[in-house]
Amino acid sequence: MVVQDIKPIVKGMAQLQYIMAGGIAVYHIIAVDGKKYQLEINLSNKQDVGETAAFKPVEKAIILMRWIRRANEQDELIEVR
Repeated sequence: MVVQDIKPIVKGMAQLQYIMAGGIAVYHIIAVDGKKYQLEINLSNKQDVGETAAFKPVEKAIILMRWIRRANEQDELIEVR
């Protein structure tokens, strides 16, 4: 399900849950409206994340906005219940 307005999501906080084989970082994002979303970022794609990118265990979700927007547009942003 595509989220119509991602503003409450990007205003929230993101917490790294784990990194899967192949370099997939899995974040849980707590939106300001209290909903929780799961976001996966492919860290092996250096053109996308950059050569020297560093991902902290806890981030403001706005830092991950490009991946949040892309995941939402591709219907890959998962609401966790």
